Amino acid sequence: MVNRKRALWMGATLLLVAALGLRFTLAKDEVPGWLNKGENWPAQKQKLQAYGERFKTSWDLYQSLRQAAGAAKGPDWARMAEPAFDWSGVYTRSGGGLEFDPDLKGPLPPTTARLTPAGQAVVDRKTDQIKRTGGEYDPLSDCRPPGVPRWFSEPFLHEFIVTPKQTWLINEMVNDVRRVYTDGREHTPEADAYPLTNGDTIGFWDGDTLVTHTRDLMAGQYQRGVQPDFSEQTQIVERWHKVDARTVQADVWVFDPVNLKAPWYTRQSWTKLTNDDSALRLRYWDCRENSNNAITKKGDGTSEFETFDFEKSPKR
Repeated sequence: MVNRKRALWMGATLLLVAALGLRFTLAKDEVPGWLNKGENWPAQKQKLQAYGERFKTSWDLYQSLRQAAGAAKGPDWARMAEPAFDWSGVYTRSGGGLEFDPDLKGPLPPTTARLTPAGQAVVDRKTDQIKRTGGEYDPLSDCRPPGVPRWFSEPFLHEFIVTPKQTWLINEMVNDVRRVYTDGREHTPEADAYPLTNGDTIGFWDGDTLVTHTRDLMAGQYQRGVQPDFSEQTQIVERWHKVDARTVQADVWVFDPVNLKAPWYTRQSWTKLTNDDSALRLRYWDCRENSNNAITKKGDGTSEFETFDFEKSPKR
């Protein structure tokens, strides 16, 4: 009787392992390759959205992408000059205004995020605020960093610095630098982790595509206007790819059980600016550096920047 029970248990265990192996193999085979944004983008976007929804957590999605990459190795210093890994230059966001999803246009557009009741309540509150006052309070008014994922939608100069063991994703605003560690390390141990504006990001290279996972984030908002908030439980998976000589893009899946019913997929893009005379450069950002950064806090709880007029500084 004991041997029969043991045999049944072992048989069930083998079936479970086989089923899990089959599920994982299917997941690997169905990882969507890089899909360029073309005329069929709505269908491609839905495919990438659906792929993210297959996973319960961001870590499951990241692990699936990592396993699909196999033994792929990142670039060494000898390959840094190859077009695929040479992301040098000064960039600006390709489109989308201040919308986190660049495909959204117009004032107060509906979000493409699938929101929980808590997430929808935030959007409703912001809608009411703007309709009543015509303004809002933006935490950046205090010169605080935007944080991730808002980092993606800030319309300031960007630089991307690729090295074999780290990639730096730089936004000029508030001297904002995201460090992606691609040297094989894992995330900061839970016992030592705490919320950070840009979180903790690790990654790996799958050919010429950089895949990243970010966690340990501070709560914040995706952008000004009627857009959702994100919680400290937010985690993000990204795939970065240089699509041509002037364009770097990223697939972004945001997971947030507090505000999102499903991961929120968007395609982010940056365009390299002409800089033949090297006049463009990212400067150190300090809200006290000139009068154009002065903030007015209004009695109705909103805030606004003073008129941005690019006045010339007096000669010294």
